[in-house]
Amino acid sequence: CPSSSGKPNHADILLVNLQYVSEVEIINDRTETPPPLASLNVSKLANKARTEKEEKMSQAYAISAGVSLEGQQLFQPIHKT
Repeated sequence: CPSSSGKPNHADILLVNLQYVSEVEIINDRTETPPPLASLNVSKLANKARTEKEEKMSQAYAISAGVSLEGQQLFQPIHKT
């Protein structure tokens, strides 16, 4: 359905658990073809997943070593430069 935010290039998606549905009635059947899906940059997604995993592992090591949250927050910007 159209976006509740009013953005023309977005749409709201409604999910229904069909296990609880006893009867389905089609009110409007769409005949036009939906727009093509945007292509995914798989390498960019893989890099992002790897980076997030490394950050989580670093945070887990810091927590296990007893580093305070303040220390972790100070180390992150220093480490990125």
